[in-house]
Amino acid sequence: MKKFLLTLLIVGLGLHFSASAQSNILSGANISGNFQFDAQTYKQDTLIGADKVSQTVLSNTWFRLNYDLGGFYAAFRYEAYLDPILGYDPRLKGNGFAYRSMGYKNDFIDVVAGNFYGQFGSGLIFRSYEERLLGWDNPLDGAKVTLTPTAGIELTGLVGTMRTYWKQSNGLIRGGDMNVYTNDLFGFMPDDIVWNFGASFVSRYQKDNSSFLKLPENVFAWTGRTSLNYDIFSLNAEYAYKENDPNATNNYSYNPGTALYLTGAVYPKGLGVNFSYHYLDNMDMRTDRDAVGQKLQMNFIPPLSKLYTYRMLTMYPYATQFNGEAGLQLELTTSWLKKLFNDKKNADLMINYSLIKSIDTNHIDKYTYNTNFGTWGDDLFYQEFIVEFDKSWSRKFQTKMLYANQIYNKDVLESEGATKYGNMHIDIVVVEALIKVARRHTLRLDVQHLWSAQDSNFVHSDRRDGNWIFMLAEYSVSPHWFFSIMNEYNYNNPHEDYRLHYPSASFTYCKKATQISFSFGKQRGGLICVGGVCRPVPASNGMRLSVTTSF
Repeated sequence: MKKFLLTLLIVGLGLHFSASAQSNILSGANISGNFQFDAQTYKQDTLIGADKVSQTVLSNTWFRLNYDLGGFYAAFRYEAYLDPILGYDPRLKGNGFAYRSMGYKNDFIDVVAGNFYGQFGSGLIFRSYEERLLGWDNPLDGAKVTLTPTAGIELTGLVGTMRTYWKQSNGLIRGGDMNVYTNDLFGFMPDDIVWNFGASFVSRYQKDNSSFLKLPENVFAWTGRTSLNYDIFSLNAEYAYKENDPNATNNYSYNPGTALYLTGAVYPKGLGVNFSYHYLDNMDMRTDRDAVGQKLQMNFIPPLSKLYTYRMLTMYPYATQFNGEAGLQLELTTSWLKKLFNDKKNADLMINYSLIKSIDTNHIDKYTYNTNFGTWGDDLFYQEFIVEFDKSWSRKFQTKMLYANQIYNKDVLESEGATKYGNMHIDIVVVEALIKVARRHTLRLDVQHLWSAQDSNFVHSDRRDGNWIFMLAEYSVSPHWFFSIMNEYNYNNPHEDYRLHYPSASFTYCKKATQISFSFGKQRGGLICVGGVCRPVPASNGMRLSVTTSF
């Protein structure tokens, strides 16, 4: 199959670029794609914890090609990890065509064979996607069919196995999804009311090879959802149920899984109030029951913590606990404050609060437990309160100020439940200024400070402990040049040897769809999180080159 698809693409491209490309068959063809190359050097630095690397340079490469001719489409992605940059799973080592797909689409049907991504609802029981920053790529290899029999109804069926590095998972996934858009279906709904609903199911088949336990070979999960939008109000609700699925991430529990996800919003002029709540019990779903870590995750639980790119706010990021958590998030945004300044320039205020705790469980034996759906437990996993104020003072000067208070359960989020560290109590202040120095010349200054304390007397050599200060200066000459220097300093770590500076500098050149970046310096070890999913990043000292382009 792989050789056939590759041969088909090469032949198609050869025809496209030959003299016969002027024929009617290829006159409407469109070719697009993108390329990314990342390379990094490593220097041993025992102070920051950067270990010796046997190879001087490590690199990751991606090249994707898309071909579209009328209703026919094809996509191929070549990847090379020679060897993978530290922080990416070493099992990625190798090169080859990791993604190849072809399909056909018209107003009634969309069929695809090969690799494909997809999501049912909010992803509670199925989501297949790529997140390159995390080294995450879990497409299915099989077939997917989507039908639109009439306006307002969409039906999808799929079957396939999931990618695991350069192989495929042992589990076989089958699934179906239905979406109903009542405004399009019925045609008589008021314009200010939008009501949709849907339902999905997935089934995983994997042979029982255990000699100790009787494991279900077929695991079935389903979900129902609805959404309503009316004027300045919206509400979304989704419920999921999973049959018992003993696996490595839930200690082979025979309990079923349940999940409830609610979101709502009210947004009158100048004000926005958003609310989110979810309850998760035994909802870690894998295409292989023995998989752990990031491997073969087949569902996605939207996180209830604020997502930020500020350096200090990523020091202790929250990762969703699929097998048991209850949480809520409230956010208020308003632009009314600009009236206090008696001018017409923006003055935006954002207040966000997140609370995530355990669920209430009572273990019966090693493999089963009791719980009351929707009930909260006593253990705090994460709490966050953020206030952010953005203000434009003139056409050439604007500021952003932020304060965050966090409580981070290090035992649950980093120690797999071991009682060692207790909770981290964190306060963060960010002040950012944007100054237009001249036409196309902009200076951005960023100062961040983090205070942290631990409510446990356990002594551990952690390079993140103590207080930090971060400073950044970035100068841009749009649209081509960007220069930055930064430093973060752990100035009062309880371990004196870890009171270190992490300086770095970078520059970027952009021309149309191409970007070339070069940076050098030290990087502290920690976690990178996107959408509530995290991967560890080791400390490093060296240079990094990144080239990206699209066409």
